[in-house]
Amino acid sequence: MRKAESRASVTLIACIVTFACSRQKQNSDDVAAPQFQRGDRVLVESSAANFYEAQVLGVETSKLRVQALPSGDTALIPVSDVYRLSDKPSQLPHPSLAICSSQKERWFGCTITSADGGGAEVSDIDGLTYRLSWNQIIQPNALTELNLKRLFDKANEQHDFEQELAHAGAPKTTPGWRPMPGKAVLARIEGKWWSAIVVSEKREKFRVKFLGSDRQLEVEHADLASEPPYPMEISQKSRFALLRPTNPNLPWSTVRLVSVDSLESVIESVGSKRRTVPVRDICPLESIMPSRPFP
Repeated sequence: MRKAESRASVTLIACIVTFACSRQKQNSDDVAAPQFQRGDRVLVESSAANFYEAQVLGVETSKLRVQALPSGDTALIPVSDVYRLSDKPSQLPHPSLAICSSQKERWFGCTITSADGGGAEVSDIDGLTYRLSWNQIIQPNALTELNLKRLFDKANEQHDFEQELAHAGAPKTTPGWRPMPGKAVLARIEGKWWSAIVVSEKREKFRVKFLGSDRQLEVEHADLASEPPYPMEISQKSRFALLRPTNPNLPWSTVRLVSVDSLESVIESVGSKRRTVPVRDICPLESIMPSRPFP
């Protein structure tokens, strides 16, 4: 009898503890979770550091059904990806990352560069600056702030890369090379280099036919370069190169040379990771900046 009573007591205590813990967790969640209701105007982070304004259509546990403005598209969004636009604006320190709006319903990542009681000076990833009031600026949560940091870091890297590529010159000269009728060449037209074939020569003028089309033009000797591959000793001293396009109707693009051997080269281009290409697909360029060794 006593054993049965003891077991019943233990069971009762376990139930009480379980109920209390469950109730405590529920109360904690109720306090921590933002409260939204139908009709609220909100800001949604749809993907990393990308935002759109919306209106709440309904609340479903930990998610909101929202309608994007002004498109009218609907979506079911986790509450953690939503900011309430009706919240009282607060002054943020500088420098700091934030979410900004320079015009109706358009929100973007920004950096606060200076601030006062009336608002702040901010800049976007393109370096454009704005003077905004505090109700046009939202403080990001920890995850959004990390996404914004990555966005600005990538933009800065791309800007630096483009600035460096601006120092790339014309293709390097191969000793003794001269364009000959029937030979493949690179031809410069309006600052870009294209794949072509030499058709004829007359008084140091070369008529070329561009690959992938019937277009023909006369160009100067200085606007022609030999088709790769180039001698390895020339390529290894180059910091930049032209990369052969996958479509002959497109111009050759400028890339940065990381390393070169007898068969392959490692290159970097704007907006893409390092990759390996055959040496026959790169044309080494002169540099109009002091050269430095490969990293």
